[in-house]
Amino acid sequence: MREDRHLWRAMKRPLLFACYLFAAQMVVANPVGGGNFEGVETQQSPQPSKRTITGVVLDTQGEPLPGASIYVKGDTRNGVTADANGRFTLAVPAKTKAIIVSFVGMEQQEVVLLDRTDEYSVRLQSSTTIDEVVVTGIVTKRKDTFTGSSASFSGEELKAVGVQNPLASLRSLDPSFNLMESDLFGSDPNRLPDIEIRGKSSIMGMRDEVSEDPNQPLFILDGFESTLETIYNLDINRIASMTILKDAASTAIYGSKAANGVVVVETVQPQPGQLRLSYNGSMDISWPDLTSYNLMNSREKLEFERLAGKYDGGTADELIEKDNLYQKHLADIASGVDTYWLSEPLRTGINHRHQLYADGGAGGFMFGIGLNYNGVTGVMKGSDRDVLGANIDLIYRVGKLQLTNKFTAQQTKYTNPIVPFSDYAEASPYYKKYNEDGEVERWLSNNDYEPNVGNPLYNASLNSRDETKDFQLSDYFIAEYNPMKELKLRARFGLTQLTSENELFYSPDDTHFDGYDILQKGSYDYTDTKTTKYEGEFTAIYATVLSDKHRINLAVGGNISEQKSTVQGYSAQGFPSGDFTYPSFSNGYPEGGRPTYTESVSRAVSTYLTGGYAYDDRYLMDVSYRLNGSSVFGSTKQFINTWSLGLGWNIHNEHFIKDNVSWINYLKIRGSIGNPGNQNFDSALSLTTFRYLYTSYNYFGMSSVLETLGNRNLEWQTTLDRNIGLDMTLFNERFNLTLDYYYKTTDPLLIAIGLPSSSGVTSYNTNFGKQISKGFTGTAQYYILRDFDKRLTWSLRATVRMESSKLDGIGNTLASMNEYNQSRSTERYYDGADPDDIWAVRSAGIDPATGREIFITKDGKYTYDFSYDDEVVVGNTRPKAEGTFGSSFAYKGFTAGLTFRYRVGGDSFNSAVYEKVEKISSDDLIYNQDKRALYDRWQQPGDIAPFKNIADAGSTPKSSRFVQKENTLTLESFQVGYEFDPDFARKLGISGLRLNAYMNDIFRISSIKEERGTSYPFARSVSFALSFTL
Repeated sequence: MREDRHLWRAMKRPLLFACYLFAAQMVVANPVGGGNFEGVETQQSPQPSKRTITGVVLDTQGEPLPGASIYVKGDTRNGVTADANGRFTLAVPAKTKAIIVSFVGMEQQEVVLLDRTDEYSVRLQSSTTIDEVVVTGIVTKRKDTFTGSSASFSGEELKAVGVQNPLASLRSLDPSFNLMESDLFGSDPNRLPDIEIRGKSSIMGMRDEVSEDPNQPLFILDGFESTLETIYNLDINRIASMTILKDAASTAIYGSKAANGVVVVETVQPQPGQLRLSYNGSMDISWPDLTSYNLMNSREKLEFERLAGKYDGGTADELIEKDNLYQKHLADIASGVDTYWLSEPLRTGINHRHQLYADGGAGGFMFGIGLNYNGVTGVMKGSDRDVLGANIDLIYRVGKLQLTNKFTAQQTKYTNPIVPFSDYAEASPYYKKYNEDGEVERWLSNNDYEPNVGNPLYNASLNSRDETKDFQLSDYFIAEYNPMKELKLRARFGLTQLTSENELFYSPDDTHFDGYDILQKGSYDYTDTKTTKYEGEFTAIYATVLSDKHRINLAVGGNISEQKSTVQGYSAQGFPSGDFTYPSFSNGYPEGGRPTYTESVSRAVSTYLTGGYAYDDRYLMDVSYRLNGSSVFGSTKQFINTWSLGLGWNIHNEHFIKDNVSWINYLKIRGSIGNPGNQNFDSALSLTTFRYLYTSYNYFGMSSVLETLGNRNLEWQTTLDRNIGLDMTLFNERFNLTLDYYYKTTDPLLIAIGLPSSSGVTSYNTNFGKQISKGFTGTAQYYILRDFDKRLTWSLRATVRMESSKLDGIGNTLASMNEYNQSRSTERYYDGADPDDIWAVRSAGIDPATGREIFITKDGKYTYDFSYDDEVVVGNTRPKAEGTFGSSFAYKGFTAGLTFRYRVGGDSFNSAVYEKVEKISSDDLIYNQDKRALYDRWQQPGDIAPFKNIADAGSTPKSSRFVQKENTLTLESFQVGYEFDPDFARKLGISGLRLNAYMNDIFRISSIKEERGTSYPFARSVSFALSFTL
C-alpha cells in the first residue's frame, strides 16, 4: 500500500494539470456557440433563452445515485451526470418541456419541467426489464430481436470473477469460450493462452506451419481488428464490455475471418460533467502448485536404482567402483541429504496493477486520459513481465457530427527463466546443492556411471538471459454523421504499429555446451520484428420502425486493410567466459549461418451488407452477405462470398402467452446458418519461394534452390455453421436459461502434407478433406433472492459444454504423417476419426508370471508381441462435459461469489506414468522418477502390478495401459467485496470507495496423478483490489 501511495502522490498533480490544460485548450479552440461550453463560466451575458435546472437523483430508499445520466428529452448531446451526492445542474433551452433521468439497473424516468420550478428531486425505481444489446463491433442490436448466438458481459461482471486477466474471467462466465490449460507452460505469465470458441475449425499442428493459430477467434477492440496479445495485456478496468459472437448469424458480418468466433471488446468512454479522477489498484500474491508431482525422495531413488540394476554387472573393478558410488550416496542420505529440488527455482509471485483515469467535459466535448501499469513477478525466478500503458480518449460533438479518437501507447518488457522447471524435477534428491564451501558447483556428478549430471542452480546463476521488449502505438479515429434520425454514416480509420526485440544469450559456461569446441561455446540470438497495420472502413446504418410493427435495420459498408511485417535477426556463437554477453565478443556466425530478413505483406478488402427485420417484435430475421478478398490464398482463389441467415420467434410476445402465462417473461427460439471463413494463415502460404545457393555459381550468376512450394489454387477454408438456440426467462425473471446446439462443417480443410526429400521441400499446402464438429452449450441462473429495491440478490449459476469432431475425405493422404507419429504421439488422422482420439494398442496388463506386458490384437487375441498394426482408438482427450457452477450474493454494498469448474469423462495419456514410471532406460537412471516406479512395478513372479519388471530397461511402447479417465473439480474463483456508503466516502474526501478480495485456483481435485506445468509450474493466487473516485 505504501507503493500505491507513492505512485498516487507522484502522478496526481501532473495528471490533473494535464487534464485541466488540455480541456482549457479545447474550450479556447471551440468555435461552436461562441466558444462556450455548458457549465463553463465566461464573461458573456447570460442568454435569455436558457434556464438552469438543478436537482438530486435518489433510489427508492432515498440513497443518492452518483453517475446518473440527465439530459434534455430529444437531445442526448445536452446532458450531465450526477455528482457523488446524486446532485446535478443542467442548463437547458427555455422552451424545454422535459428531461430524461436514467441509471444502470433503474427504470428510466421522464421529468416534466414546470414553469416556476427549477429544483427537482427524482426517485428512480428498480428496473425488471433492462433492454440488453449485442455489440458486434459494426452495428449494435437489441438482444430480444437478434437471432444470433452471443453472450455479453460488463466490465463489472468480469471483475466479479477476478482482476488478473479479462480472458480468464470470460472463461468462467461462458461455456463456449475455452481457455485451454497448458500442461507444459502452466501459469507462465509470458505465454499467451490457446483459445477456442466452440471447438476447432482447423486440424492438427498447423500452428507450427503458420504465423497464427488457425483456431484462434477474431478479436475486435473498439471496432477495429486486434490481437490476442493486445487483449491479454489490456487492463481489465478499461473494459466496458466483452461480447462473444458464436454462430454464423452473429459472426458472418466479419466474413472470411469469423469461422472461429469473434470476441468484441468495448473500452470505457469518457463521461460528461465535472472532472473526475478514478483509481483502480490491485495486488496478487501467488504461490506454485506442486501437488501434481509425485517424485521420489533420496532413499526411494537410491533403492529404485539398486533394484533397476544400476549398481550391478561389469568387471570386478567396475563392481567395486559401482559399490563405492552406492555407498557414497547411502552415506549422504544417512547424513540427512534429501534435496527438494522443486523449490529451488520458485518464489512467491507478486503482481500489482495500477490504473488512473481522468475524464470529464461539457457541451460537445468529452475527454479521458489514462495511465496503467501491470508489474508481474512470476512464481519462477527469472520470469517477469512489466506492462506500462497510456491512453487518450476524445469525443467532440458539433451538430449532427461526432468525432472520436482513441490513442493508446503501450510498452511491454518481459524476461523468461533460462533453466526450465523440468531440469530441477530431473535432479536426483541425494545430490547436494552446494559443496563443503557453500558454493554451487557446475556438476552434481560427473563420472563413468553418472556422466555429465549438470547442476541446474549453476546454469541459473550464470549471466544468460532471455529478454523481450515490445512497444505498440495505436490510434483509432471514428467520424459519425447523422443526416437524419434514422440514418448514421460512419467512417473509421485505424493505425497500429508494433516493434518487438528479443535477445537470447546462453553463457559459454552452461553445462549444455560440455563437449563443444571452445569456439562454439556460448550462443546469442537476436530477432527484431516490426509490424504495421492500416485499416479503413465506411458504414451506412439505417434503422426505423414502421407502423409500430415493422422494425427494420440495415447496414452496408466496406473494409480495407493491410498488414506489413518485417523480421530480421542473426545468431552468433563462441563467447569468452565472463561478462562478455554481446555479439561483438563472439567468434562469429554459426557454420553456414548468416543474418536473416523476411518481409511479408497481407492485404484484405471486403464489402458487406447486413440487415434485420422484426414484425411486432415476434417474428425475427437477420441476413448478412460479405464479399471477401485476401492475398493469403492462391492467385486464382483470392475472393469468396460469405453469408448467413438467422430466424427467430419471440414466443413471449404472442398473445396466447402474454395474456395467459404470466410466469413466462421471455421465451425465444432461434436458428441460423452461414459460412464464415478463416484466414489466420501466413501471408506467403500460397507462394513459391527460392533462396540463393552461395556455394554454387554458373554462367548466369549465383544459383538458387527451391525453398517453399506454393499453390496458386489454394482455396479459402470456410465453415458451414448451423445453430439452434433457446433463450428463456421465467418466474418474474428469477430463472434464466440459454441453450445452443451447433453443427459445423469445415470444407475444404487447409493442410500441409509431407513430400519426399527428392522434391527439395518438406511439405506442400493444399486443400482436401473436411472436419465436422458438433456440440451443445447451456447456461442457467436462478435467483433465490431478488429484491432490487433492497439491493439484495442471491443467485445460483451453472454452465455446460459438450462437443465432438470427426474427419472425412482424408483417405490415405496423411498415412505418412500417421506413420511418423506412431512412436511420437497418440494422434492419428483417418476418415471418421475424431482429431482428439487417442490411438494406441490395447493392453491386457502385466503378466504376473513374467512381468511382461500382454497386448491385444485387433482381432482380440493376446500376445507378447507389439505391433503398430493393432492400433485402435482407446480414448478421447475431450471431456464428455465441462463447465462451471457457483453462486453469487449481494446485499447493499457487500458482494460475494464463488465459481467451481468441473471436467467429466475425458481421457488422458498420462505422460508422467509413461516416461517416469516405465520408459526409463539405463541412461535415464540418473534422473529422478515418479514414486510409482518403485512401488507399483513388477519385481517377482506372482506380483499383481500395473507396471512391468522394474529391472527391464527396454523400450516401452505406447499402449492403453497409460490412458486414464480424467475427472477434475477446481475452485476457480472466490470473491468478496464491499462498496462503502457514499457518506463515509465523502468524509475521506472521495466520492466512492470499494474494496475487493479474490482467490483463484484454490484447489484442484483430479482422478489421476499426472504432472502439470512441467516447463513452468501452475500457481494459486490471492488478490486484493481498491477502487475510488475523486
